Amino acid sequence: MTEAFLSRRVRLGGRRRLIHAPAGDWMLSRYRDGGRGFRHFRQLAAAVLDPDSVVLDVGANIGLTALLAADVATRGRVYAIEAAPRNFAALRRNVSEQGASAIRPIHCAVGAEEGSVPFFDNSVFGYVVTGADMAGSPSIAVPMRPIDGIVAEQGLERLDFIKIDVEGFEQDALTGAAATLDRFAPLVMLEFNSWCQIASFDRSPRRFLEWLLDRFPELHIWRHGELRSVRDLGVYQFLHANLIEHHCNTDLLAARSPERIERLRRSLDAARGFLGWRARLGL
Repeated sequence: MTEAFLSRRVRLGGRRRLIHAPAGDWMLSRYRDGGRGFRHFRQLAAAVLDPDSVVLDVGANIGLTALLAADVATRGRVYAIEAAPRNFAALRRNVSEQGASAIRPIHCAVGAEEGSVPFFDNSVFGYVVTGADMAGSPSIAVPMRPIDGIVAEQGLERLDFIKIDVEGFEQDALTGAAATLDRFAPLVMLEFNSWCQIASFDRSPRRFLEWLLDRFPELHIWRHGELRSVRDLGVYQFLHANLIEHHCNTDLLAARSPERIERLRRSLDAARGFLGWRARLGL
């Protein structure tokens, strides 16, 4: 059966591109040119990646963040991992039509161990993993793999950056990446979505936050292109900000070493200085 797509020409990464998504896709239908969240991801990618960087984009959706990472890692590799079948079809089409040779699409879910998960077709949110709430809805079994297994299979000798956006399944994804984190100590960007943790998996956002703090000495909010330490803020204040100010959805940057965060700060400061210089010259 031919897949139905929604197609729009949008500005992404400084140029206009024809992007495809599953028909009825909420995000692309409401995408504003430049997309504020994507501008900040582009800013981050420029600060942490180089032309030879290797990236895992876990929960790559239709490939927008993978395309932005590949704009920087032109000689490297971006492994774009997506579980939802319709999103993956759009991802492959976007990668092919954009000529993004650095991107390697991988169709699987990511979890703590090998297995499979049911994906349920939900016309509002796309494909979601859940339980009894979706009983009776058509489902598709998708293979589930740990990040450690994917890294071993691909024979990676370098890994600079992992982005994880898997709708509340982030703890499972990180659990399955223990050896990878020990070996490469990459910078990790993850979505902290308390609504998904509660509604889809009946999990405690506070316990997940404490779990992250136990495993990453450096844990920072990444919002509007700025870093803010979660440790300095405190658990209570972070959860208040996540639930009230951020509407349950906060991007976090996690690292094993202070040096990696300090390098990121220097890169961001240098980029701001360059932009300020251009502005003063009217460029």
